[in-house]
Amino acid sequence: MKISLSAAILFSAMTMVLGAEILSPTPGQVLKANESFNLTYASHRFAKERSVKISVATSGPASIGDFPAGAGALDVAPTGFDNDTGAAVYSIMVEPIPLYQNQMVGDRQVYVIETFDSYGGNPAIEMMSVPVTFV
Repeated sequence: MKISLSAAILFSAMTMVLGAEILSPTPGQVLKANESFNLTYASHRFAKERSVKISVATSGPASIGDFPAGAGALDVAPTGFDNDTGAAVYSIMVEPIPLYQNQMVGDRQVYVIETFDSYGGNPAIEMMSVPVTFV
């Protein structure tokens, strides 16, 4: 199958525009370690893909590495759908869960792990994160 250069450029542009996005919290946002925070995630699955659910986690302190440590929400179904694209939207309150010596204060990553049906119906996952600071 041959793809023209213009088709490849158009597909790349669509992928960038339609990519999944964490809308809240925003990069660098300061959150309270002992309070729930709003997480809003826009899936932007299109064509024959379908968002199924997300899970939310926070990273541990930098001393143990930057990987998901505390699960704040598991297996959350979409809370709505975009009127224009039909893509799944998730908006939930997340409780920070410290797993490392009960310390949540400091710079962390908030991770969204999306489970979706990819083109052809095959299950797939995608993970993205946003840096935040807990005080």
